[in-house]
Amino acid sequence: MDISVIGVPAEALEIYRYFLRHRGDGIGSIRQALDLDPDSIEAAVDTLDRLSLIDLTDRHRVMATEPRIGIERLIEQRLNELNSEIRRVLGARDVISSLVEDQQHGENASSMLDIERVEGLDRVRQRLDDLGFFSYKETLCLHPGGPLSRGAIETALPLDTRSLRRGLAVKAVYHPKALDDPNMVAYLRELTSLGGQVHITEDPFDRMLIFDRSVAVVPIHPKESARGALLVKEPGLVSQLVTYFDGVWDGATDFKEYTEPSSDAPLLSDLERQVLAVMATADKDEIAAREIDVSVRTYRRYVADLMARLGAVNRFQAALRAKEEGWI
Repeated sequence: MDISVIGVPAEALEIYRYFLRHRGDGIGSIRQALDLDPDSIEAAVDTLDRLSLIDLTDRHRVMATEPRIGIERLIEQRLNELNSEIRRVLGARDVISSLVEDQQHGENASSMLDIERVEGLDRVRQRLDDLGFFSYKETLCLHPGGPLSRGAIETALPLDTRSLRRGLAVKAVYHPKALDDPNMVAYLRELTSLGGQVHITEDPFDRMLIFDRSVAVVPIHPKESARGALLVKEPGLVSQLVTYFDGVWDGATDFKEYTEPSSDAPLLSDLERQVLAVMATADKDEIAAREIDVSVRTYRRYVADLMARLGAVNRFQAALRAKEEGWI
């Protein structure tokens, strides 16, 4: 029989039964009748006294409480404790509604576009520095304006150097008007000598920075970049901006080719060479465009321009003349 569930351990039960059978015996008699050590007896007696199962008014004449009273009281007490615990457990259901509200708040927050607005030139520069420092793959830049200021160059070159030495790729596209300043040209030459890649294009494009193809930074206002920037982390939007960068990059000319054009061959961009390579082999424009990963419209625009420059009447003839002239 185990009544430890109501707080009476086995040794205490054994002593309780002894006093029920030997009413009026003292504590000292237990040591002679039961095979228990003194410490165990004292601990069990204290337990029985605390549970009101024995009367220790006179330790030489101990009286045991009637079981129908003492045990029943302990059972009722334990049941009350269990009922209280059950009510506490059931009360935990009350927090469900509050937790559901938290869940809904999180769902609503996650449904918002992950775009951060950063105002002020100093704050933007700090955030760009942080993004560059924690990047691990590459930095992509579109700079449609004129040359950087001397201070901006002095700030940018150490950051670019640090990134390249860490093994990051640095790719930047500039407008030709950025080359009007000798300091800017010297900066770009230093950048390319360190392993950076720079392209130049006269086509219009928008200002943008992309870090690791996961965070894009664009101006709040396209004409007033000093007002602040938007940090875009929404994957769908970033993917579109990366595609935009790749299109501008592919259509631009390598910095060295632009500044030091070869007299032996016409100045061609990487994308123009790719177009020439597929013009004579692809049966359809859709296939050719897909092969070099551009839109059909872009492919046709490049084809028309190249045919005009080569004086060709059809695409096959344009491809042959390009080979004869050493363009490809």
